[in-house]
Amino acid sequence: LSAAELLARFSTLLLIISEQLEMMLLSLFTVLFYMPLFVRSLLQSHSSYCSPRYIRLAPTTQLFISTKEMSEDVTTTNSAPTDNRTVTILQRGPKHIVAWKPPAVVCHHSGWTGSRAKLKRGEEPEIPMLQRVRDALHDIDTRSVVEQEQQLPVRKVNLIHRLDRGASGCLLLTYADDADDDKSVDSNKSSTTATLIDALQSPDSVKTYVALVRGEGILRGEDFKEKGWFEVSRPIKDESGVEKDATTLFHFIAGQPESSDDNGVINRARMSIVLARPMQGRWHQIRRHLNGISHPILGDTTHGHSKTNRAWKETRNLPGERICLHLARMQIPPNDEIPEGLDVSCPLMDDMLEMLRVYAPDVLETALPKLKEEGILLDADREYEVGKYTIPEELLEVQLKNQMLNDDGKAEILLQGDNFVVADKPPTVVAHHSSWTYTRSDPRRRWKEPTPMLQRVRDETGKRVNLIHRLDRGASGALLFAFAQDNNSENSEKASCSITKALIEAMQSKDATKTYLALCDGDGMWNGADLNKGWFTFDNPVQDENGKYIEDCRTDFQFIAS
Repeated sequence: LSAAELLARFSTLLLIISEQLEMMLLSLFTVLFYMPLFVRSLLQSHSSYCSPRYIRLAPTTQLFISTKEMSEDVTTTNSAPTDNRTVTILQRGPKHIVAWKPPAVVCHHSGWTGSRAKLKRGEEPEIPMLQRVRDALHDIDTRSVVEQEQQLPVRKVNLIHRLDRGASGCLLLTYADDADDDKSVDSNKSSTTATLIDALQSPDSVKTYVALVRGEGILRGEDFKEKGWFEVSRPIKDESGVEKDATTLFHFIAGQPESSDDNGVINRARMSIVLARPMQGRWHQIRRHLNGISHPILGDTTHGHSKTNRAWKETRNLPGERICLHLARMQIPPNDEIPEGLDVSCPLMDDMLEMLRVYAPDVLETALPKLKEEGILLDADREYEVGKYTIPEELLEVQLKNQMLNDDGKAEILLQGDNFVVADKPPTVVAHHSSWTYTRSDPRRRWKEPTPMLQRVRDETGKRVNLIHRLDRGASGALLFAFAQDNNSENSEKASCSITKALIEAMQSKDATKTYLALCDGDGMWNGADLNKGWFTFDNPVQDENGKYIEDCRTDFQFIAS
């Protein structure tokens, strides 16, 4: 063989070896990447025989879990009710369920909750309480009949009221299929859901919240702690902007002033423990009324004090989506669906207790007798049922897809001012959920959406924002927002509307310029004309979303290379 032939055969051999090596490395990467998911799925599929049935919170904040299959308690060091994908049932009967809602979880998905699925790096997709309770009840009931090999249907549940995403405590639900079983009555008027809603809204029902607020309980020389229970009445606008009467009873049971060391460093924060009983269920009623008396709830990014919230999050371990508001006790008089009435308490969450123990121990000690008198539990006094909930496979697929696309669900802030913020929108992310994103009309698709930009910017800045313009799902670039509310303004809602309106008008003015960069098909020639001729204007009518032609549509183009 000649030298050229030997060289050719050697080159062919090297090419074959390199291809085989590439295939081996690709197979190894695939195994390493998917093995954790396979193991997790395998464990989940065999977890029904060892899932917890009862749980008791000990004074040491540990959990003592007993199951039907275990003869001894199993101790775990985490006390949050959502650990290991579980839901704690405080009480349930034939017609009602009271679940323990943890913070940072929505009650149900809606346009007001923002993202349909939280897909941040290192976090599981967001499953609302409505689905969690449904799955947990089915898990509990299934384990009770597993030996009889019975197949129980999954019973749907309805919410009787709601708690904000960042709040925690008692959440009342009922079975949704009760109304379907009775075809002889108008289910909208006589269902269990409607009856319990009316019972909860009656004047004889009492919901007692515990709130941690900024301030020592003194306003303009008036000491709230000396007043006992007092009333705050102030109209509140609902989600539609209609003002409605709202009254809340407050009781400041303990508080402390701010103090600093010799170097001016704050060593004791100004805060109080407040009991609240809303007489109605208006939108953010307790939060708005407390802010109206200059004692906003810690962690309230909408109606609270941004500087105080930032200090608590950065230096005192306040969780990002936590509002220090806890529905500690719920009392409902006897009614047709619950003849014996309802009186259930939910122990305070560990995060609020730790904040008091570390940063306000004297306040906690002073408040203990009053908390006990009002039936507020710091630790559980009995055992609670615990069930598991599941995460749909399509959500796990989206999480894996986002990890592969390196999407951490966060927003990169390009520029921020007092009234506006500009964020970098990545492709495949919608600006906000709407009927045009198909997320509301198609439940299968809504789970597959990454976190929209509206919520990403809200989470990054800690403030509510409004969109000034939109970018298509597949487009990317600068996206302008206006801060939706100025917490320090007396007319914050009017101010936020005027800011948004002013920025929209400025964006639409002739003096505003938006410069896009596009990669397009073609060689820069059109009908024999060379488009590489600097800036030129293209004027052609364009159809809007409703199919109507808009005549005044002009775009300036410049082909810079082809």
